[in-house]
Amino acid sequence: MAFRFVPPLSDADHQALMATYTYGEKPALRRRAHAIVLSHQGHTIDQICKILTVTRETVSLWFDAWEAQGLEGLRDKPRTGRPAIYSDSERVRLLELVPEEPHQLKAVQARFQLETGKCACTMTLKRALKKSGYSFKRTRRSLKGRRDETEFRHTQGLLAELQRWEDRGETELYYFDESGFAQSSALPYAWSPIGHPREVPAYSHSQRLNVLGFLSRQGKLIYHSTIATITTEVVIDAFDRLVAQKPPDAFAIVVLDNASVHRSAHFQRKRLDWLNQRVHVVYLSPYSPELNLIEILWRKVKYEWLPLTAYESFSSLKDHVHKVLSGYGSEYRITFL
Repeated sequence: MAFRFVPPLSDADHQALMATYTYGEKPALRRRAHAIVLSHQGHTIDQICKILTVTRETVSLWFDAWEAQGLEGLRDKPRTGRPAIYSDSERVRLLELVPEEPHQLKAVQARFQLETGKCACTMTLKRALKKSGYSFKRTRRSLKGRRDETEFRHTQGLLAELQRWEDRGETELYYFDESGFAQSSALPYAWSPIGHPREVPAYSHSQRLNVLGFLSRQGKLIYHSTIATITTEVVIDAFDRLVAQKPPDAFAIVVLDNASVHRSAHFQRKRLDWLNQRVHVVYLSPYSPELNLIEILWRKVKYEWLPLTAYESFSSLKDHVHKVLSGYGSEYRITFL
């Protein structure tokens, strides 16, 4: 039986095939280019079949495509696919129905089917919604309706200017806040076999570990924890620790929210002392938690970085929280734009 090989390759063709085999955008295209190169190197079709784990007929078809159209013949051709179930006007109607019952897709499905006369499963509706830019996420409680938008925009501009000062090395900029960790806290999502969800012991009451932190955009975190209730005195102690750690000639700005412990008379008296030690306090506009960058850190710790085993005991929770926070900047990072 005669052996079949592709015609000898020119230098240009060989370079193009090698580049496709190495950097081709799809695995199938890389395999086809590899087959042509192997044939050019003297491998028989049977040998190529063993190397690439394909049939003789498949390799022969690749050879035919290469000889007929060159590299373009090895690419997958566009496919028409299955006709769309819904017309453009029907998809527009679907998007009109969703806001009426955004958490009940089956109710939307029933009404949509009644109007269009087309029966489709909820997965089809989900795909249609995703193509239209929708996603299924937990509904959030928002404070936006309670804030002064003009004051909010002013605070955004102020923070942008402070960040420019920070970038020029004129100040150290910190975002301050407190957060609590307890075994009864909301748990993060986790993958598990269907019918066998991951479980940790349930606690109606548990001790609470409170963490007070100062976070900078440069990867620096200063924090300490306590099981005591957060009071003005506890917050003042945290600021005093920051002042003690800061180089005497450095100027620091601390951004924080309007919690009552941050606005108390005792805290206001201490502000002047801290300013004399080159630490200035700046308040966010009311109801603007998204402007406090340390909120991102708390979410990361609670819902991404803490392992589920952390919730097995309060001692374990404390250890894991301290491990994560002490590793911030090296093992754990947040990139701020």
